[in-house]
Amino acid sequence: MIFFLIGLPGCGKSTLGKKFAYALGYPFYDLDLLIEEGEGEKIADLFRLHGEDKFREIESRYLLKVEPFEKAVVATGGGTPCFFNNMEVINSMGMSIFLDMPAPEIALRLSAQGISKRPILKGKTREEIAITLEHLRYLRLPYYSKCHMIIHNPDIRFNELVMSAFERK
Repeated sequence: MIFFLIGLPGCGKSTLGKKFAYALGYPFYDLDLLIEEGEGEKIADLFRLHGEDKFREIESRYLLKVEPFEKAVVATGGGTPCFFNNMEVINSMGMSIFLDMPAPEIALRLSAQGISKRPILKGKTREEIAITLEHLRYLRLPYYSKCHMIIHNPDIRFNELVMSAFERK
């Protein structure tokens, strides 16, 4: 089974995804890294050089490339489910899990880690990041809410995520 981790930028999709994959004995894939490797450019550069519309086309194409994986944990980009019919594609290929974390907590995490690889947040203060993330959550929630499972505060409830996966495995 393929498990897709979905959520706002900085909610822990990649960090928890690696732990989740390890716990399951599955390989881990970060959709953004697959795109960067395949296109030979960083996500920020793809946005800057080609614009968001072209990037979303590329992203959708790479999403389809994970379909042959029989067992995997895939961290999607924060906007992946919100374009084209990506959310339906994700749900048809595997189990979708929305990692729902409060925007202020993500903003605190991101301001400590740096946001250079996140084009939508680059150059913003922690407060501006929180406001931007809250707005993104509002816009994206109709897509995120189509996930098979929602995990609130995923850092705290990681064991619940793993146990649910074993039940579905």
